Amino acid sequence: MLPHTEQILAESLPVSNTTNQPQLRSKLQVPWEIASDRRSKSMKIIYLARRAIPSVHAHSVQIVKMSEAFGKLGHEVLLLAHPGDDDPPHVYSRYGVDPAFSIECFPPRTKTLLRKWRFGAFLLRHPQVRSADLFFGRDIFSLAIASTLGKPVIFEAHAMPKGKLARTLLGRLFASRNFSHLVCVTSTLADSFRESFKSLAGKAVVVVPNGATECKAGPDLVAWPGRPRTTQVGFIGRPFVGKGIELMVSAAQRMPGCDFHVVGADKSDVAWIGTDFPPNLHFHGYQPHARLGAYQRRFDVAVAPYCAQVMNASERESASITSPLKLLEYMAAGLPVIVSDLPGVRDILGAENIATLVPPGDVDALVGALQRLAEDPELRRKLGAAARQSYLERHTLIARARRVLEPALAATD
Repeated sequence: MLPHTEQILAESLPVSNTTNQPQLRSKLQVPWEIASDRRSKSMKIIYLARRAIPSVHAHSVQIVKMSEAFGKLGHEVLLLAHPGDDDPPHVYSRYGVDPAFSIECFPPRTKTLLRKWRFGAFLLRHPQVRSADLFFGRDIFSLAIASTLGKPVIFEAHAMPKGKLARTLLGRLFASRNFSHLVCVTSTLADSFRESFKSLAGKAVVVVPNGATECKAGPDLVAWPGRPRTTQVGFIGRPFVGKGIELMVSAAQRMPGCDFHVVGADKSDVAWIGTDFPPNLHFHGYQPHARLGAYQRRFDVAVAPYCAQVMNASERESASITSPLKLLEYMAAGLPVIVSDLPGVRDILGAENIATLVPPGDVDALVGALQRLAEDPELRRKLGAAARQSYLERHTLIARARRVLEPALAATD
């Protein structure tokens, strides 16, 4: 790790149209707990996403839940995004979050021509953008525009920028007087940014792995294909190459005495694996995030068996920089976890013995770990309890939100 990189391993209003702006939080009676730190002042935060919200992708979960966490710290939060596959008012119920933030989507789905530039123009004339105290986000283009407004800007990185224009804009953003700090989800990614951008010299770079919230309980599942008194192995995730579904298939073929469940994909989504699926492997398709708790309650063991190469939603290799959201959600649910030994996983787990690590892509190691846990209910209980305790102490989204904002808030004191 580079010596200039500060490593902070973290522990984690109504929808409006452009004509209906949210009211100040101090004038509202809110039904959720405000976790604000009285030493820090409340700020007007604009989260610039320029991603489709809502959507089936994991990054939409992180964006929505970070917006909620900022709101629950007592800040007034407006999330600006592109339209997703459903109307903005359904965001809260779909992701199982409280309306602790507002959301606006622009431009309309029907107007896709020059949508990046239309979004930029929308920002500059938006009244709440001009009155904001701080800009936060993952989108380089919109943050570069926001940096011209004279308020602090925080960039959160989940990958290295792609393309010459993006790198140029980001270099200028880092050099801006208004740039507060860079947030990276893994120490490997932070080192890459320090090596690639000279304009980061002297600027704060903080490492804050992803955080998670507990999936809300919700109604129990009416039907469950798993067999009684049989170990239930669960995987939650999208069907991208290297994310681990291929290892789930191989493990299910070799362990007919266990039931395996994939939540987030259908058989048709993984035809690329090119093999027959055994009868003890069950696909539950995409499920809204608010319903995942019902599936987690059915699992005896949860797995995140990444391969040596992992493709993300942008079809970019990400094994060295991924910060697995599913791992954190398994920990929050108190599940015993088997996970591949990746740098971002180490950033989350540290030296704690709270999960079973296996080499990436090693189906033999995965099967061996599953057999040990299937045969030892007490070990499953101990690992699940330790994982949940670690989550509560270090990895809630509220804790993450505090870490993410800390350098900017300290600068205002």
